[in-house]
Amino acid sequence: MLVPREKPYMQGLNSYYLDIARFVEHLQGEIGSGCIYGRSSGDEILVYFDESEVLRGIIQNSGERARVSPELKPVLAALGRKSFNIEVYHLDANAIFFWGQLPPFKRARATLRSSDIPLPELIFRLKQKRFSGFVDIRLAGREDSAVLFFHNGRRVGGSYSWGRGGLNASNEDYNQLLARLQAHRGLFAVGHFLAERARPEAKKETTSDDSDANEELFSNLATALEEFLDIYIQVMARKKKAEPVLRLKQTFLDRLDDYPFLDPFLGIFDYADGSVRFADDAPRNRIADAVVDCAWQVIDSAGLQKKFRSELSRWSYRTALEERGIRVDR
Repeated sequence: MLVPREKPYMQGLNSYYLDIARFVEHLQGEIGSGCIYGRSSGDEILVYFDESEVLRGIIQNSGERARVSPELKPVLAALGRKSFNIEVYHLDANAIFFWGQLPPFKRARATLRSSDIPLPELIFRLKQKRFSGFVDIRLAGREDSAVLFFHNGRRVGGSYSWGRGGLNASNEDYNQLLARLQAHRGLFAVGHFLAERARPEAKKETTSDDSDANEELFSNLATALEEFLDIYIQVMARKKKAEPVLRLKQTFLDRLDDYPFLDPFLGIFDYADGSVRFADDAPRNRIADAVVDCAWQVIDSAGLQKKFRSELSRWSYRTALEERGIRVDR
């Protein structure tokens, strides 16, 4: 889960001793708007509220997707099963509107280091990609942290451990963050907001090449791309010091102007340990076509076109790509 980084208004509470519904009413009168965050062994809950109502409840069970509810009932059910350590955060009026409506998100698997990419450079790249999401920033060996939010590449505000209110859009706290990153190493975790899933009845009407959201279809596409890359690696491995995966990922970086969704910092697509992973809203067909094109570029530079074509001609699963308009032979 993602929680505000400001100092909690209250902490060290235990849900066992709290009537959460009444506690929310008390907080509405005392601080107006904010959130209650609860953590137990493997599970987390969040409750956002303003002066008059509960805006959203979120339940995150270990290893499962978060469940969102516009009411308290599911949260109360979760609290009834085990005890949670409770913290309360005050959020200003503009911040509660923002935090209370955060869309679902997916974090990139890799954590970046400020020694490899300074924060201003990372933000510049996110701006170019019209990125919508957040960068979760922690200073190594310190309690300082921040979350910066972006919409279409524009920094819209941040939550800072030394700040207040939950969403500061000014440059004062941001400049403090930059100063602290100059003195201490930072770790950056990028998370991108996921587009709303289309309603089932709407899916039939769309004509996009990625319109079919059937999970089995996507699974087959991922499997087909994994098999294609297995063949690519086997062919490249016959050339000494080929480093096929490293060269492929370098080609991804070289072709970001053509294929921005291959940027590893955005977490839209990942290939690691022989497995392909797509974000929920990823343009899967376009990504698969781009990966095939980049693989062929490496094959061409290695002079292995003939051997690669020979192996692909015997590949029985190539139709899983070709039926989507992805040309396997180049």
